[in-house]
Amino acid sequence: MPVKTCLPVPDMDTIFIYYTRIPDQVPGDYYWQLLSLLPDELQQKNLRYKQWRDRLLNLAGKLLLIEALRPFGFAANCLERLQYNQFNRPYIPGNIDFNISHAGSYVLCAIAPHVKVGIDVEQIRPVNFSDLDGVMTHCQWKAINDASDPLKLFYSYWAIKESVIKADCRGLSIPLTTIAIGAGFATCETNTWWLHPVNIDTDYCASLAVNQPCMNTTLVKRLLLQGC
Repeated sequence: MPVKTCLPVPDMDTIFIYYTRIPDQVPGDYYWQLLSLLPDELQQKNLRYKQWRDRLLNLAGKLLLIEALRPFGFAANCLERLQYNQFNRPYIPGNIDFNISHAGSYVLCAIAPHVKVGIDVEQIRPVNFSDLDGVMTHCQWKAINDASDPLKLFYSYWAIKESVIKADCRGLSIPLTTIAIGAGFATCETNTWWLHPVNIDTDYCASLAVNQPCMNTTLVKRLLLQGC
């Protein structure tokens, strides 16, 4: 998957995945300057996060979205048009779909016209599998426990499942055990979702789900927040 730093030209057969890594520290005045670029409602939502890092991740996601929408003709104030479905999934009326995810230090935003997309990134960290019995099927748990790197396969499956339920637009109202994972695709109920791994860091697993096959994907790297 190519990584680009220049502004991409919209392509009807390409899903663009913008991503950035937030620094450990950001000057407070710089944060406020960037926050002012968002509509008042989104600023207030950002400020409701108690943890400073959560505020930075949320802000970076919205700034990535503004950049991702720009090649499609959206103005800098486009997030004023942001709406939410009954499952609280954000969207902008029209034929462009997007999805945002963050974990650890990374923020990703997938965008494409005329398709449904879902993206998820997970930081690979130690986890007690017994606490998460209800998120995988019996066959999936067997594959995880038999793998040479069980933790990595677990997070790979987790990212796939999260990307599917986000692309579906119903989120966690869909039981994760109803998602079957195949080679390059996943099924949920009667729907098939095509999967694209997103390789940004060996300590993370990320997945893109889309409702159409044969789509190209292009990574676009951005430096949005400057550290101290």
